[in-house]
Amino acid sequence: MKNDQDFPTLPDEALALDRRHLLRLWLTGSILLACPPGLAMAAGAAGASKAGGTLRIGADADPIGLDPTIVTAFSSNDFTALLYSGLLRWNAKMEVEPDLALSYDMPDEKTYVFKLRQGVKFHNGKDFTAEDVKYTFDRILDPATASRLRTQYASIDSVTIVDPFTVRFALKNRDAAFLSYLASNPDGAIVPKEVEELVTKPVGTGPFVFESYQPNQQFTLARNPHYFEDGLPNLEKVVFKFYKDQATLSSALRSKTIDMTWLKDPKVAALMARASKDFISAPGQTSRTFPVWLNMKAPPLNDVRVRRALSLATDRQACLQTVLGGSGKVGAMIPESQVGGYDGVGEMPYYKPDPAAAKALLAEAGFPDGIDLGDYIVVAANPLDVACAQILQQQWQAAGIKVKIVPMETAPLLNQWSSGTWATLLSVALSWTPDSDAILQYLNSQSKFGKAMGITDEGLDRMMTEARAETDNTKRAAKNLAIQKHIADQAYVLQVYQYPLRWEIWWNYVEGYVPLAANIRSFVRNTSLKG
Repeated sequence: MKNDQDFPTLPDEALALDRRHLLRLWLTGSILLACPPGLAMAAGAAGASKAGGTLRIGADADPIGLDPTIVTAFSSNDFTALLYSGLLRWNAKMEVEPDLALSYDMPDEKTYVFKLRQGVKFHNGKDFTAEDVKYTFDRILDPATASRLRTQYASIDSVTIVDPFTVRFALKNRDAAFLSYLASNPDGAIVPKEVEELVTKPVGTGPFVFESYQPNQQFTLARNPHYFEDGLPNLEKVVFKFYKDQATLSSALRSKTIDMTWLKDPKVAALMARASKDFISAPGQTSRTFPVWLNMKAPPLNDVRVRRALSLATDRQACLQTVLGGSGKVGAMIPESQVGGYDGVGEMPYYKPDPAAAKALLAEAGFPDGIDLGDYIVVAANPLDVACAQILQQQWQAAGIKVKIVPMETAPLLNQWSSGTWATLLSVALSWTPDSDAILQYLNSQSKFGKAMGITDEGLDRMMTEARAETDNTKRAAKNLAIQKHIADQAYVLQVYQYPLRWEIWWNYVEGYVPLAANIRSFVRNTSLKG
């Protein structure tokens, strides 16, 4: 099969959001404007932008590692997106476009041959070649690396260097998610072959170079003078300043201590967006899912009756209304903004709250007087998560299920989640993913997280493999819906609700910036400061 894909030159509109382009993005749904459209579109009308300067971004969490191959924390993605490049990337419309690749050819439906840019240098001065691409993916697929990306790229059979600037990917089977993974950061980020310590000393080919990091204070990036896009980046430096709560973030933005930020709480963000006529506001798309992960390796959660009782004891709609004021929706594992449109929301087994039925299932499982599930671990730094956990605690208590809420710092929580060392219940929310498959893989028996949870469901694994190999979107949506109903029926995870991960706000002197559904700030490379 011949499918020669020559990527176009990077569009001019990706470099500056003029009035007409912003309107087009707004109408197509790529950007949702909270303030009146006329206000947002007029933001860049006056004054002239200039090269150089420092953009100050208010951040709500420090990075937890900067090696894209092994990183698991969403908080790191904002930094890896500016430090590293991939073969492909997402443009402002969330369409795949070239990055380190110039084109690709598909000799057949399981083979991709990429032509690479020449003259690209890593931040350490090393030339970028096909060897770095092969090294990156061989490292991902090496079990010793323990990369979470290994299951995402499980369809790769081999990566072969054709010549210094051509690389061939041979897949084991058709993979509808493959290009989406390559376009996402950090999932598709390319690292240099000879550099192994990237956790604290990142080396990429991205628009900015790592300069310094003071934990809980600030993270500084400097312009990459050898970046491969002519004239970019515009900024001389980017400084992330860390604030631990929404109030101080909001205050720093109002006082212009920072130039842009994002907020987690949709109620706070909606008020903040109206605080100044000079703010540009862009609510995110529904991309964050709030699940309760269950450790099923031992009693009592290895009993499906106990898990189903927990699901029946959960009033998801009440959680949504109380915590988010309705700014979201009850849903299954895959959020509505997912690339491919696999929403999966509908009638799910054991989703309708029924405390009496929950008690009956517990009694059948040998717990007629109720059950104490012990610690329920949540992210201490996210007040929305803690608030939802408290509501769940009350709901479950009404059905005879007791838990103790244990707020925990993010790094140790992620370690327990990925290693399976938490006792029974743990909540860590999922951010936007490049493909619906990326979320489902958390529940694959062969994945790092599936093993940590104790899932052994070969039938579910086959369903996931078949869905990922389906390139017809309508058929794939039906397969994904069947997967989500199976997950809900077995209550492998309790999905509570889904909502926008972040709500971005910036001053109107910040120009050229585009918020993405992926919730990473890739377009800082195109940003300039006016005045």
